[in-house]
Amino acid sequence: MMKVDPDNEATFRECVVKNDLRETLAPKQAIVAELERLQYAEADVFAIKLALEEALTNAVKHGNRNDPGKSVIVRYAVSREKAVVIVRDEGAGFLPETVPDCTSPERLPLPNGRGIMLMRTYMDKVCYRDRGREVYFMKRRSAPDAAKTLDSPSMIRRTIYFFGRVQGVGFRFTAESIASRFAVAGCVRNLPDGRVELVAEGDKQELEHFQQALEQAMKGHIQRAQACDSPATGEFLSFRITR
Repeated sequence: MMKVDPDNEATFRECVVKNDLRETLAPKQAIVAELERLQYAEADVFAIKLALEEALTNAVKHGNRNDPGKSVIVRYAVSREKAVVIVRDEGAGFLPETVPDCTSPERLPLPNGRGIMLMRTYMDKVCYRDRGREVYFMKRRSAPDAAKTLDSPSMIRRTIYFFGRVQGVGFRFTAESIASRFAVAGCVRNLPDGRVELVAEGDKQELEHFQQALEQAMKGHIQRAQACDSPATGEFLSFRITR
């Protein structure tokens, strides 16, 4: 069997799945298994899982437009130095440079358009080929002394409860949008008692900057916020709105 080489696409492993998010579990598990076998740092595994999740979701929903008759092709190679993944759909394609800036004030309340930014934030290289039908992304392995693992005291889980007029004002969409500008993952949801619950994991300083940005954006609606920290779990792949 030919040895996989991230610099030679002819050696990449390939997985073709039906255009269904449930079917994308197989390539995700295979890639994570390779990363773990080669003992990539938890922070690297987290970043690659997040980028892969975004790429596959975009391929299924936006590229193939949820068409069950189409497929998603995943090719990948993981070495001790770096990991490369290529995700291809069978859609009409798009021009990445025409995608609006999801962090502009007028687009903050909108729930879409953040996948590209997330991937570029977490990966060392991202490029779109064949008019956007194929995305290539690469992550170099972190140096052992530079990698932040979930066991590091700086990586935490923060749960925040927001009080005030925080439901029905685009709070969750704003939180999801602002989260795309930071290296955090988690979820946000409305609670039956009128509060908003936000759970996020990441570096402590990054979480504090994220919280400050959100509170600044929604300061006219927040009366107070109650937060508590606990050890990170690695539960989340990205930041999502949940119900």
